Amino acid sequence: MNSEKDSIDEVQRQWTRILPALDTSPMVITGRIRYLAQAIQAGSDEVLARQGLTRADFDILSVLVRSGRALSPTEITVQSLISAPGTTKRIKKLESDGLVNRILNPSDKRGYLIEPTNHALEIFQPVVESISDYERTLLGKLEPRDVIQLTESLRAFVSAVRESKAESD
Repeated sequence: MNSEKDSIDEVQRQWTRILPALDTSPMVITGRIRYLAQAIQAGSDEVLARQGLTRADFDILSVLVRSGRALSPTEITVQSLISAPGTTKRIKKLESDGLVNRILNPSDKRGYLIEPTNHALEIFQPVVESISDYERTLLGKLEPRDVIQLTESLRAFVSAVRESKAESD
């Protein structure tokens, strides 16, 4: 595993020089997480673009395909963590692209549900496989034991962040 210094170490060194009493140890972890999130998303966005989809398309379609049923726009908003106006805008685009259908909500005649079209279902599996291949390639650069350790560490960190968020709400 590569243990060379990186740009995050340089940022930490600079902060330590300016504010020597500041504990900068958290930033080496959170800075790397932010860097990884941006880099991985940019790479997967390129994969999606080659498939003719945007991140927004993929996020909505993922929620719909995973759920296995038609969803209300509110359910899509909650599950995708997108704002309600953002969800509405994305649904309209997906509908005009022939990837989703609006159907009348049988339990609320004023509302509607969103379902993926057959075309969306046909193209979705290869898209997910492409994203998975991209991510597998990235993780393939690590030793298997490091992937296991990273998985466990990130799970614990996600849990701690959720707990901290719940305490502050």
